[in-house]
Formats: sequence, C-alpha cells, structure tokens
Amino acid sequence: MLGGDPKGLGTLGSLAVVLLSALGGSLKVVGGLVYGSRAALVDALTSIVNLLSALAVTRFEYLSTRPPDWDHHYGHYRLFAGGSIATLVLYSTVGGAMLVELAFSAIRGYEVHVYAPLYVALGVVPYVFAIALSRGAGRSFKTYAKFTSIELIEGGTVIASALGGALVSYVIDSLGAVALLAYLYFEIAMEARELVHLVSDRVPVHLLSEVPRRVRREVGVGVRQVRLREIAPGKYQGDITITLPKGTPIEHAHSIASRVEEVLEGLGIEVVVHVEPADSEEVRRKPRN
Repeated sequence: MLGGDPKGLGTLGSLAVVLLSALGGSLKVVGGLVYGSRAALVDALTSIVNLLSALAVTRFEYLSTRPPDWDHHYGHYRLFAGGSIATLVLYSTVGGAMLVELAFSAIRGYEVHVYAPLYVALGVVPYVFAIALSRGAGRSFKTYAKFTSIELIEGGTVIASALGGALVSYVIDSLGAVALLAYLYFEIAMEARELVHLVSDRVPVHLLSEVPRRVRREVGVGVRQVRLREIAPGKYQGDITITLPKGTPIEHAHSIASRVEEVLEGLGIEVVVHVEPADSEEVRRKPRN
C-alpha cells in the first residue's frame, strides 16, 4: 500500500518518506517538550498526526477498492471514510490536549529555551526531503506531499514565535501556539464537513439533468425517474426508470437496459435499471436511434 504507484517511489522510497517525516516530527517534539516551546509542541504533534492520518487514509483507500463480496453487495467504496474518521479522532485528541495545556501555561507562565527554535529548524529539514521524494510517488503520496508542504509554513511560524519566546517573552511563543491551534481546529471543521457531506447521500445537481439527457441521446429511450447518491468522490450509485413501448420483447428490453448501464458507467454511475411501458405520448416523443 505504501508503495503507491509502482512506477513511482517503490517500497523503499515510501518507507523513506515515512521515516523522514517521523524524524522531523521527533525533532520538533524535542523543541517542544525538552526546550519548552508550546508552539513547537503543537507543531510537533500536528506533524505526527499528519503522518498517522496519511497512513490511515492510504489504508482505507486501499480497502475501499476491494470488489463486492457476500456481505458488501455494493462494494466497499465507503470504507475510504474510515480515513476521515481516523483523521478527525487524531486531530481532535491533539487539539483538546493542547487547548488544556495552553490554558494552564498562560496562567502559570513558562520559559522557552533558545534551543527550541533550533530544533524546530532541524525538524523542518527532513520534511523538505520527504516532500521532494513524495512528489515522485503515486497518488496517495502526491496528496501527502501537497498537504505536508503546509508543514514548512508552520515550521517558519514556529521558529519565529519560539525565537521570540526565548529572547523576549513566552507570550510570543504562546501566540504562535494559538495560531497553529486555530488552524488545527479549522482543519477539523473542514474534515467534519466533508464527512457530513458523504453520509448525507447528496448528489451534484447537474447529474440529475445530465443523466436523462445522456440516456435519451445515446440509447434513445425515455427516462421517467432517476435517483442517485454519492458513495465516494466521483462515484455514484442509484436507480433509473426507463420507458419502452408496450410489447417490447424481454430480450430486447434487457439489451437496452444493459446499454443504459454501460452509458452511465462512463459517468462513474452504477445503476439498477427498471423498465416500464411507455404511454402513447412518450412513444410519440421518443428520439430515434
């Protein structure tokens, strides 16, 4: 799974990305726990969570590609949501813990050692190499590279705030930590919104008009009803009711229904086709093949 595209990094390269990311996060942990920077600690924990989330997403994306079986008749597409759930749990745990820690730190005050920004800077270096390697990998790690690039921006913010905390006042470091924590909660909100969108079974409005138009144009039959739901990004399931002239032989009706399935499959849509007899007005308006 972690190997991604076989033409990309390969297993060793993917392992290198994981190890480099873990090393970067570990160095930031030193800057936060050993040398007192709360901003570095928030950054370190989100870096580690980012890596764990990437692994979870990769795992569940793999599981979602498995074919239908005896207890998953419609496939395993929605298992990819397990990655989103894991991400929400991990980020929420870190966010809650750091919110409490920042509250106590603001009350009692703390000292930031000058080595804190140094270790954060050292922790950024492995991420630079991890991002460079990830850009040559498969789809999952390319996505990881895009989001991990944000770590470089966060790293620069933490270096500045930790340095200010060491040389001027811990308040500067606290402000940096608050900024990172606010962004963390923003990510949590966005991930939660995506998950709600998934379970709501909403379908893009344009498909509700595109599907009948495509079927009428390419198959030449009437469409009485279309019902769809999104089960994964760009993947839909549902049912469609088409109309055929009364007395259409069952073999011919089956052939037409199969053609409808084939046409809609090109749009990423899996449907069950229901056939009903057309009334005289529908027959009169039916397009010619």
